[in-house]
Amino acid sequence: MKKRLTIWMTIAGMIILLGGLLLYGFGIHTMIPVPRPDLIVIGTSLIGILLIVSGTCDLLGKKSKEMEIEEKDERNIALSHAAMASGFQVMNFAIAISIFALIFTGYLTVVPCFTIIGAYMIGQIVFIVQLWRLHKTM
Repeated sequence: MKKRLTIWMTIAGMIILLGGLLLYGFGIHTMIPVPRPDLIVIGTSLIGILLIVSGTCDLLGKKSKEMEIEEKDERNIALSHAAMASGFQVMNFAIAISIFALIFTGYLTVVPCFTIIGAYMIGQIVFIVQLWRLHKTM
């Protein structure tokens, strides 16, 4: 499952990178009605390269038997989940403060504001649904 996801991530990175480069090559990026059309090429190239690099690193990284056993150890899994939970709490606080600061300093316009708040709300809803589902099954 993880290998298939990694392969798809690498393929998506190649598609995004090539799409951005084709937009630049054909000059279509200048016709798109955005304030900074040069950032389309830079953004798609950067995202594509990051996806390709992280996907190929996961695919090419070989794990020894000891590493696989260590990775599947219940204690390590519990520690990893506890660390992710702490990171999630800190991230929620940081995003909320950042949204508040950007709105009231005038740097965040309406569309990006609702996009970020929507992404924040999706994360919160997923957390609540998963918590409810886990309480129900355990």
